[in-house]
Amino acid sequence: MYYYCNNIANLDYILLTKTNIMGMYLLAGILGIIFQTLIKMKSTSELFKVSNEPFIVSNFFRDEYISILSSIVFILIMAFTFSEWINYKHELENYTRLIFTMGGAIGSWAFGYFLGKSKKYIKNVIDSKTDIADGKDI
Repeated sequence: MYYYCNNIANLDYILLTKTNIMGMYLLAGILGIIFQTLIKMKSTSELFKVSNEPFIVSNFFRDEYISILSSIVFILIMAFTFSEWINYKHELENYTRLIFTMGGAIGSWAFGYFLGKSKKYIKNVIDSKTDIADGKDI
């Protein structure tokens, strides 16, 4: 089965096979993961500034790799089950790239929220420094 797409990269009617289409969906999911990871990096780096601790990108990825890998596996599961959920609701085929992108972004957010360590670490540092400044026992 072939799909015809109009005007991709200013080319008229590029012939795409199902494999290429699935590659686009996987790319959309990965872009969603990257988008959400960059947002999390930005907000985490701002918390590090508040705590006067250095933000080290390699430490961020060391602490967050489980949530990022979980997000990638989630996108692969979406791709693996693609035919089942498209056959269940055919109208979803019109929104597949959006679904994969949002699946990557929302999946990355959820896995980062539950499995991520960077924000939890820096929030504990901020809390302990606040306690010290307030004269509380630690």
